[in-house]
Amino acid sequence: MIKKIFVDSDIILDVATGRMPFVDQSKTALALIENGYALGVISSNSITNIYYVLRKISTNDKAKSFIKTILKYISVITVDHGSILTALDSKFMDFEDGFQNYCALKNQCDLILTRNIKDYTFSELQVLEPNEFIALYNK
Repeated sequence: MIKKIFVDSDIILDVATGRMPFVDQSKTALALIENGYALGVISSNSITNIYYVLRKISTNDKAKSFIKTILKYISVITVDHGSILTALDSKFMDFEDGFQNYCALKNQCDLILTRNIKDYTFSELQVLEPNEFIALYNK
């Protein structure tokens, strides 16, 4: 049942920052990916956004170290011109969410893992919160 999962940066930042009350479910969801139950992917711009947030609340070295750790089990997918243009012309209220959605589609992801399902109302992909994603593997 391995699926290709686009991981929204909010899930990774939950774990990196210990954001309560979300950290436990986000950590469990990422553990499923780390243990090979699903293939996790993220866009390159998410990596830079995660670095920016972590560097602001910690140090450059700690931010880089965390990113190196997640890149051991989450792959970076390509970002292309067409996905950006499609997102700009889409019904998505937030350009970044639209951009993430179209990157996930372009890279043949099966679903998007996020805590902000409402941001992906117009997605053609299945969109799950961590608890729903975890439930897929607890059957």
